[in-house]
Amino acid sequence: MNDNMKDNILNTGGDPPGTGGIDFSKMSDEELMKMDISDIFLEDLDRFLAEKEVRLSRREMMEARAEELNGKSAANGDEIETAETAVETDSETIQSGSDAVLMPAEPAEADVAAGIEQAESGDVPVSESEPTESEPTESEPTESEPSESAEPAEDTAAVESVEGTPAVRADDEQVGENQHSENDESMEKNEPAENTEPGEDTEPGEDTEPGEDTEPGENTEPGENAEPGENAEPGENAEPGENTEPGENAEPAEAGREGEAAPPAAAPPQGGTGYVLPPPAPATPDPEPKKRKKPGIGALIFVGSLLCCAIIAIAAAYFYYADYFSKRFFPGTIINERDVSVLEPAQVKQDIANDIVTYHLDIKELNDVTETITSEDIALAYVDDGSVDKILKEQDTKFWFLRLLGTKTYEVSTGTTYDREKAEQVVNGLSCLNPENITAPADAQLVDNGTSFSIQPEVEGNQLDEEKFRAMVFDALDSGATEIDVVKDDCYLHPSKRSDDENLNTRMNEYNAILGVNVYYVFGENTEYVNADTLRPYITDDGNHVTLSDDYARKIVYGWGQKYDTFGLAREFTTHSGEVITLPAGGDYGWVINKDATIADVQDAVTTQAAGERTPTFLYKAMGWDNGDITGTYVEVSISEQHLWCYHNYELVMDTDVVTGLPTSERETRRGIYAIDAKKEHATLGRLDVQGYASPVDYWAPFDGGRGLHDAPWRSSFGGDIYLYDGSHGCVNIPSQNMAAIYNAIEIGNAVIIY
Repeated sequence: MNDNMKDNILNTGGDPPGTGGIDFSKMSDEELMKMDISDIFLEDLDRFLAEKEVRLSRREMMEARAEELNGKSAANGDEIETAETAVETDSETIQSGSDAVLMPAEPAEADVAAGIEQAESGDVPVSESEPTESEPTESEPTESEPSESAEPAEDTAAVESVEGTPAVRADDEQVGENQHSENDESMEKNEPAENTEPGEDTEPGEDTEPGEDTEPGENTEPGENAEPGENAEPGENAEPGENTEPGENAEPAEAGREGEAAPPAAAPPQGGTGYVLPPPAPATPDPEPKKRKKPGIGALIFVGSLLCCAIIAIAAAYFYYADYFSKRFFPGTIINERDVSVLEPAQVKQDIANDIVTYHLDIKELNDVTETITSEDIALAYVDDGSVDKILKEQDTKFWFLRLLGTKTYEVSTGTTYDREKAEQVVNGLSCLNPENITAPADAQLVDNGTSFSIQPEVEGNQLDEEKFRAMVFDALDSGATEIDVVKDDCYLHPSKRSDDENLNTRMNEYNAILGVNVYYVFGENTEYVNADTLRPYITDDGNHVTLSDDYARKIVYGWGQKYDTFGLAREFTTHSGEVITLPAGGDYGWVINKDATIADVQDAVTTQAAGERTPTFLYKAMGWDNGDITGTYVEVSISEQHLWCYHNYELVMDTDVVTGLPTSERETRRGIYAIDAKKEHATLGRLDVQGYASPVDYWAPFDGGRGLHDAPWRSSFGGDIYLYDGSHGCVNIPSQNMAAIYNAIEIGNAVIIY
C-alpha cells in the first residue's frame, strides 16, 4: 500500500491534516476553482494546489475520452464494436468500484488500521457481490470475445457523459465528495492505487497493466471502468446498470467462482446509467492556456544565493591560484629533463645543487659500451645564473588554468661551472679516442676474381668524427645533460660507398657481362679464344660505366692475321732433301683472314655473351693447315737444279728434269709459292698474233697468270742449263711421258713451290 492510499483511508473520516483545517477533497470542482489563493492558510497551500491539479487533470482526461469516443462512433463497425466492449467492461468494473467507494464515512480506528495493513500487503477484501477481475461474469465481453457492435445511446445521460457532466446517483454524490479521484481510480479493480505526488498527472489514453491506477479515458482490460454514459443497442444483453430499451430483459451476471454470490443487479440510477465515478463539476472554461506553477520568491532567492556563492568561490579560487603560481612553476614544467611542477625556484635550485655531487655524464658508444665522466673528474660546481628565476617570471599567471594539463619543456644553462682543462684531459683519455681501438671505415669496392667481378662489402669501423664528438661532450657538460648517445646521434665516420651502391652494382654487372663471353675460333691445330683473359686488356672503366675499347675486336682479329695469314708472305720450306729454306714473299697461295667480317663476328659474340665455337671468315684459303699450310700434295720446282718433284699425300709420285723460263725479266719463272688456278687438257698456248707462237699441249695447269705446268712435245731434252739459252717463256716444260702422272696427282688449289 502506498502513501497516497494511506492518506485516503485516514482522510475518509475526520478532519484532514493541516493547520487550516480545510478539506479540499470534499469541495466540488466549482467551489475549488473559485477559491482565491489569498484565502488559504500557508499550511494548506500545498494540499490546495495538489487537489486543484488533480481536478484539472481529471477534467482534461474526461474531455479527451469523450473526444475519443465521438471519433470511434464515426468509424467502421469493427471500431464501434471495440468501443462497445470497452463500455461494457468499464461499466462492470464501475459496479464493483462503486461498492468499494460506498464505505462508512467515519470508520473505527481498528478498521482503519486493518485497512492500511491490507492495503500494504495487497490483500484488499472484495465484496461478496463483486465479480473478481480474474473471473469475469458470463455476460462480460473478454479481449478474445468482443461483444456485438453497439450504437451510442441517445439518452440524456449519454450526452451529459460526452460533455463531461455525467449523472450520478444521489447516494453516490456524497461518496464522490468524500473521496479523492485517485481513491476512486485505485479502487476500480479492488487494487491499491499507485503512489503519486500531489499534482502529478497521468496522460489520458495511456495503456496500463490491469490493476494499475488509470484516469478516466485510459484503455483498460475487460473489467475496468468504461466512460459513463455509454449505451448498448436495444436487444443486446447488457451489464447491470447499462441502459436498455424499455421492455428488454437484461441478463443478470452469472455467478463468479464456486462459493461466491453473483453481484446483485443494481437499479439504474436516474438517467438510465450504471454506477459511475463522480465526474468533476462543470466549470467555466478557462480561455487562457494552463500555465506551469511559477517558482516562489523564496526559491528564486535561494537559487540566486547559490549562484552568488559559486561565483565568489570561483573568483576566490582563481585569484588564489594566480598568486600561488606567481611563486611556483606551472604543472607540467620540465627544466633540463627535470619535472619542477608546483615547485618554488629555491627548491629547484637546491635540487640542482644536490644533484651536482652525484652528477655524471654517460657516453653510450658502439657495441653497448658506456664510458662515464663524473663531476669529480671535471671539478663541477653549481652557480646560480638566474635562469631558473627567469622561467618563473615568464609564466603568465592570468591564464594559470590553461597550464593545468600538458607539459612545457625548457633547456637552459643550470649555472654550473667546471674545470675545462681537466675536462679536456678526461675526454682525451676516453677509450673511444685511443688509436689502438680505432678501425677506420672502408668503402665497398669491386674485386676482380679472375673470371668475374664481385663487390667487397664496406667496413663500418668505429672511428668517431672527433670534432663532432668533442662538441657533443662539452655541450652536454655545459647544459648538465646526464647522457649522450654517440651511436644514436651518429658521431661515427661512415663509408661513402656501400655494397648496395647503384654505381658499384651497375659497373659489376657490366664487367661480368664482358667477362662472361667465352667463344673460340679454330685455325688448323691452333685455337683462339675470346674470353675474360682476351678481353681484359681492352676493358675501360671510367668510374660510371665499364666498356670495351672501340678497337678491341680489330686488335684481336689483326693479331690472328699476323699469326695465320700466309698468302704471298715469305715462309720457311723443307725441300725434298730435308733442307729448310726461306721462300721469298710472292705468290698467291695461303690463308688470308677476312678482317672486317671476323671483327663483326667477335663483336657480336661479346654483345650476346656467346659461348662455344665460332668460325672465322677468310678471303683466301690454303689447302689445309699442315706442313705450313702446303699440306701433303704439292709440286716442288728447283730452278737451279732444273728438276721437279710431285707429291700426293706426302708420297712422291713423280720427279723429272724440266726446262724453266729464260732468266730475263720478261720470260723468267718467278720464285714463290703459287696455287694451281685451273686444269685443262688439249689446250693451245699462246697466239701467233700476240706472242708469235701457238703451241698445242695435252695437259695445261696454270699457277701464275699465263705461266703454268704443261708438257712440251717439241723438246727432245730437258734439264741441265738449257733454260739459260733456250728457256721457256716462263712456264715449266715437262716431258710428255711424265706430265700425265703429275696432272692426275694435283688438284686446283694445290701449291706449286718454286725456288
